[in-house]
Amino acid sequence: MHKRPLKISIAILTVVSLTAALASISSSGVQMGESALGLKLFASAGIAILFGIISLVLIRLNLKLQQNIIQREETELSLTKLSSAVTNSGASIAITNTEGIIEYVNDKFCELTGFEQSETIGRSIDLLGPAQFPDGEEVPSWSMNCLQENWEGDLLSSRKDGTQFWCATTISAVYDKHQSITNYVVSGIDITDLKEANSAMQQLALFDSLTGLANRRLFIDRMGQSIAAAQRRRTITALLFLDLDQFKRINDTLGHDAGDQLLLIVAERLKSCVRAQDTVSRLGGDEFTILLNDIRDTQSITHITNQILKDLKEPIMLGKHEVIISTSIGITLAPNDSQEVDTLMKNADLALYHAKERGRDGYYFFTEELNTNALKLLHIEQELRHALQMDEFTILYQPQVCLKTGSIMSVEALIRWHHPIRGEVSPDDFISIAEETGLIVQIGEWVLRNACMQTKMLQQLTGQKIKVAVNLSSRQFSDPSFEQVISEVIASSGLEPKYLELEVTESMLMNNIDRVIEQLNRIKSSGITITIDDFGSGYSSLSYLKKLPVDILKVDRQFVRDIPEDLNDMEITSAIIAIAHKLNLKVIAEGVENIDQRDFLVINKCDYAQGYYFSKPLTFEDLYSFFTASQLKSA
Repeated sequence: MHKRPLKISIAILTVVSLTAALASISSSGVQMGESALGLKLFASAGIAILFGIISLVLIRLNLKLQQNIIQREETELSLTKLSSAVTNSGASIAITNTEGIIEYVNDKFCELTGFEQSETIGRSIDLLGPAQFPDGEEVPSWSMNCLQENWEGDLLSSRKDGTQFWCATTISAVYDKHQSITNYVVSGIDITDLKEANSAMQQLALFDSLTGLANRRLFIDRMGQSIAAAQRRRTITALLFLDLDQFKRINDTLGHDAGDQLLLIVAERLKSCVRAQDTVSRLGGDEFTILLNDIRDTQSITHITNQILKDLKEPIMLGKHEVIISTSIGITLAPNDSQEVDTLMKNADLALYHAKERGRDGYYFFTEELNTNALKLLHIEQELRHALQMDEFTILYQPQVCLKTGSIMSVEALIRWHHPIRGEVSPDDFISIAEETGLIVQIGEWVLRNACMQTKMLQQLTGQKIKVAVNLSSRQFSDPSFEQVISEVIASSGLEPKYLELEVTESMLMNNIDRVIEQLNRIKSSGITITIDDFGSGYSSLSYLKKLPVDILKVDRQFVRDIPEDLNDMEITSAIIAIAHKLNLKVIAEGVENIDQRDFLVINKCDYAQGYYFSKPLTFEDLYSFFTASQLKSA
């Protein structure tokens, strides 16, 4: 800002110096001889040049000084902005040295933890560590191990008054000019509410509300883990199916309260018969399952089973009535009988049926003789291959309705098999077989290709920008050529990617989560919508959900089916909707069959719904007629 006046001053000084020199030469030229005059002229010129050099040096020094001043002012301004941003940040921020000693905390840190700044400076960051863990269970908490170059995680934290909270934490390293770490910046936000909501949802979704035992969802999850562990350790996993004999008679005679009391006593007796590492589950009604882990020989299984039969037959007092209950047990072993959860569940159920046939109050091991389904499965596999060749599959479309506007926002593509002899075959009767044999990859591609092609045709015929949702199987999703298939289908059908939704299940996403996230990001980058189907039916986890690049959660129909009669289902559904909205996800509920269910979803701000209340699945022709009729009404 002072460059120009200084430059002018120095220039004037130079001119004055030269003028003075010339004047001196002129005034003394008469009195001096020629040689003296020349010497004087030379000296004066030298002085002028010297002044000029000094002037240039001063100009450069001035320029450098001004640049330094400007840079310093800019640096000070940046530091002021940064300091203000850190101080007023909505996140808790602390800065530590390399040993974890706190050097700075912002106001939000103090507000969140209850510590004053003076109480934290000079103390270790692990002052936030909890004194004890809830229920004695170790969970991620503050420690020096968290101080790494780039670290993220959820940590159980403790305030000054001892109360605990969950903190979503990010730790970043600060480097000096030698690329050595000098400090760590620790930032975090309170996610206690989200954690508690997730815990409540898991409690409702994974445990039986009456007995507190694991329910079907949790049992199947633990069973998968047990089978994998048995393969590694070369041990046996035993699956026991139990069904109480004559329970319906006792329940109907003494009433439902007595029946519930009986189930509670049975649950306690079953737990007392097994080890801590085993799992007892109630599937529903009077059906129980037991998972025996790390078994070395079948004699141990026989011993536990006999103990169960003995303990359950001990008299039970229900009010003034003494009853004696017995049970029938079906048993199957992994990996001996199978390594697939679904197959083992079917094996145990079949063995239970034979135990009842043999007179109840006993047990029966699954054998190959019982597995008459093997030939049937082989036959169905052959028929599925023929169905693909002969184009026996069709697609039905079930509308998905926006609950705010009542308009159809998309349709779900549902495959149907028209068998030439047996007529229409339910997907429940062939999808699992197609999955086991690998044919689901070809069938899934057929559905994807035809659904996109027909949806594009429907858009052209009706002018409606309708979307189509296509279910993916786990085999299809893990197929190496799957992404290439999507690209080819989009290109050949002409359907814009933004009008395609791909529905994946929770179980498909839990294996190799990093690879799944990369794959979903690549698919989503093209504009395709990603939906998690049947959310809550698996092991739902917010820690995974917040990482996954998904757009929509689809509430499993099991939670919607018994609304408003089942309060647990209502709690689970409302919790899923609330959590999804906190994560900026849309929610669609399936299986809506009556106005009470619709109204409940509207009250809880569910975004979309589908089910027979709105429309049954429609053929392409009926769907076209449906849209045409809607256009005529609106006109």
